[in-house]
Amino acid sequence: MRMQTLGLTTLGLVIAAAPVWAHHSMTAMFDDKKSVTLKGAVIAYEWQNPHVFIYVDVDSGGTSTTWAVEMPSRIELKRVGWARDSVKIGDMIAVEANQARDGSKKVEAKSVTLASGKKLTAITTDTVPVPKTAPKATPRWRDGHPRLGNIPGETGYWANPSEPSLLQNTSKVRMNSEGILANLNDSEKVAPFQPWAKGLYEYRQRNLLRDDPMASCLPPGGPRQFQAPYGLQIVEQPERQRVFVMSGGGNRNWRLIWLDGRPLPKPDEGVASYFGNSVGKWDGDTLVVDAIGYNERFWFSNGGLPHTENLKLNEKISRPDSNTLKYEVTIDDPGAYTRPWTSALTLQWVPNQELEEYFCDDNNKDMERQAAK
Repeated sequence: MRMQTLGLTTLGLVIAAAPVWAHHSMTAMFDDKKSVTLKGAVIAYEWQNPHVFIYVDVDSGGTSTTWAVEMPSRIELKRVGWARDSVKIGDMIAVEANQARDGSKKVEAKSVTLASGKKLTAITTDTVPVPKTAPKATPRWRDGHPRLGNIPGETGYWANPSEPSLLQNTSKVRMNSEGILANLNDSEKVAPFQPWAKGLYEYRQRNLLRDDPMASCLPPGGPRQFQAPYGLQIVEQPERQRVFVMSGGGNRNWRLIWLDGRPLPKPDEGVASYFGNSVGKWDGDTLVVDAIGYNERFWFSNGGLPHTENLKLNEKISRPDSNTLKYEVTIDDPGAYTRPWTSALTLQWVPNQELEEYFCDDNNKDMERQAAK
C-alpha cells in the first residue's frame, strides 16, 4: 500500500499542493455542474478550520494520484454528524465531489462513503440548528434597557442572519448564501451605486467573489460582522459604558461601541480600521450607533459591496423579543453611492451554546504558501 512507503517529505509536498485558498468562495473554486467520484486510500486527514481536508490516493490505471478533498469547516461538519475520528489514515473511501474549475487534482466533497458502507454528507449550510421555542419577553437591565447579550447564568449567541447580503430596503432580488446574484442584471436594485462602484460590484460578482478579503483571513469589517457564518456575541459593560461585539468568524475579531458620550474622532484623527470608531446611545429600546473611520481593505457586506474611507454608518440595534436581534443600518458613502440607503436584517438567538473555537488562519493554504516563499 502506498501509504506504507510514502515518506514525510513527500507527504509534506502533497499537502503543500493543496488548494490555494482554504477560506474562500466555494463557488469560485469548484463547479457544481461537473461531478466526479473518487475511490482510494486516505493518506492524510486535517480536522481543522477554516476548512477540513482529506487527501486520497486514487488508483488511475496502475499508478496512484493524490487528490485533495476539501470540505466545510469542522464546525459545520459536526452539525451533520462528522467527528475528528470519522476518517482515519489508511481507510478506503469513496468521495462524490465537484471538480475544481482550474482542472487541478482538487475537489469539493458532497459525500464520503466509508468501507463499512456508512455515508457521511459533506453538504452543509451556514445555519445553526436552533430548537423551536416560543419567544419570551425581552430581557432587561435594572435600568430598563434591553439586554443585547446573555442574562446571568445562561449562555448563548446570535446567528442565522435573515439576509445573505445588505440590500436597499425597497428591493427584492435572489442571491445565494454568499451574496452572489441569481441574475447579474439585478445589480442596479441592490444599492444606489456610483458608476465605478457598480462596475466593481459586478466584476466581483462575475468573478464569483474570488477576491474576497476574508479569503486571506482579513476581518469581516463593518456591518459584515452581523452576516458572518459563525455568529456573534454582544457583551455589555454598563459600568464601563461600552459594548463589545465579538465575531465568531474570522479570527475572533471584536468591535467596541462607546456609550460614555464621547464624540466621534475628526477625520484626520486616529487610524482607519476594519471596525471603525463607534459611539452609541439608547433611544428607548434601540441602541443607536454612529460609526466612521473605516479603511478600504474589506468588503463591508457579503456579495462584494464596495465602499470608500468616507463610509459613515448609522446603526440601530434592538431586541424585540428574547429570540430576535434586529439590525438596521443606513450607509452614507458619497464616494461609492449616489445617496444614503438603508438595509435591515435579523439574527436568531442560539441558546445554551458558546461560540465555538474558530481561527481562519489555522489551516489557510494561501498563508502557508506565502510564508514558504
